[in-house]
Amino acid sequence: MVLLDQDIYDQGGRSFWIHNTGPFGCLPYVLDRQLVTAGQVDKYGCVGPYNELAQFFNHELKETVNQLREDLPKATIIYVDVYSVKHALITQATRYGDVFYFDMLPDSLYILS
Repeated sequence: MVLLDQDIYDQGGRSFWIHNTGPFGCLPYVLDRQLVTAGQVDKYGCVGPYNELAQFFNHELKETVNQLREDLPKATIIYVDVYSVKHALITQATRYGDVFYFDMLPDSLYILS
């Protein structure tokens, strides 16, 4: 990523939007397709080790973005924290709207605002 951004910067690019990864331990695909023990699933139905890995990646990405800001002083680099927003929607669902379940999709959670 650093080399790509440096190349774009050298060609005149000055505005960058870099977003981190979401809590992929909460993705239905992970819960359905990966070998997960009950002890790895938190009270929100998310796989802790996968979310810890996502948080580690995001920490390293943010450090890289901070370094890019130093290396590319004329650039505007915006770091978007997708993880926190998505995690809050999952862990604080009722705060953002009414929660209900469809009978035909019993494992699906829907939020209305």
